[in-house]
Amino acid sequence: MVTYTVFPFKPSGVAPVFIAIDQDDDAAAAAEALNLLQDHASATRVTLWRDDEMVFEGLSKACLLKLAQGRSQDMCCPALSSATGVCPPGCRA
Repeated sequence: MVTYTVFPFKPSGVAPVFIAIDQDDDAAAAAEALNLLQDHASATRVTLWRDDEMVFEGLSKACLLKLAQGRSQDMCCPALSSATGVCPPGCRA
């Protein structure tokens, strides 16, 4: 087992909590990280780290739905611009 750290980010670009998980590999850890993202209703993206290496970054269902609808031009999820970006006021991702 490998210990990973999950950071769910709010639209402001802040990850107020982190979650340590143990999984067998990166794929299983990424799947768990996405499930954890759904448990954090105010989060818009999640990053997954193994030690000091980011191995996965995923968007919330709301962000993915906007992308699927072709609304990427009005997307403000920080994951779409940069890993440290902050959503502008009015973002409802």
